[in-house]
Amino acid sequence: MIRQARKEAMHPRNRFRNGYDFSQLVGASPELAPYVRPNPYGDASIDYANPAAVTALNRALLISTYGLQRWELPRGYLCPPIPGRSDYLHYLADLLAAGRPANIPRGPSARVLDIGVGANCIYPLVGASEYGWRFVGTDIDPVACRSARELAAANPSVADLIEIRLQSSPARCFANVIAANEHFAASMCNPPFHASAAEAAAGNL
Repeated sequence: MIRQARKEAMHPRNRFRNGYDFSQLVGASPELAPYVRPNPYGDASIDYANPAAVTALNRALLISTYGLQRWELPRGYLCPPIPGRSDYLHYLADLLAAGRPANIPRGPSARVLDIGVGANCIYPLVGASEYGWRFVGTDIDPVACRSARELAAANPSVADLIEIRLQSSPARCFANVIAANEHFAASMCNPPFHASAAEAAAGNL
């Protein structure tokens, strides 16, 4: 096991709290291998400022940890850090359980609305894999919707749990994408917390 600093700030159920085993990750996704190199402490790592390296790491994490088969992005679309996004879902699970771990909902009866699902489809892919929840992801970008649909379809273990819907009106989050009498356990979104592409790239460090 590659030794890395324990990520104490992460949720207790986060599978990445103890760092990454790069040997295992490369075994699961050989495309990661060219990007792995020793960091200043002599441990295996990647250059987190390199978008291609981060994408390859994310793909390896999804394959190795969640059993997914495919994950890729259209050029120019957000590449999210998997540990942070999984943390978000674990805290959402805690909210749904009202703080009682035994009451965390699991399985497709728990339906979640992901507003602004993005081309990466990361919350539905991880949430369906981790908790078995059923997701509806919405987005105003047709390219993002097409990418999210393709990613869901390319991963049979979760394909039946993910539906993607195009929102035609940027000013309306819920109109025309939620059917009459349709109910969700929770709605979530990834806020626009980067002021520029350069700031988003720096956030991978």
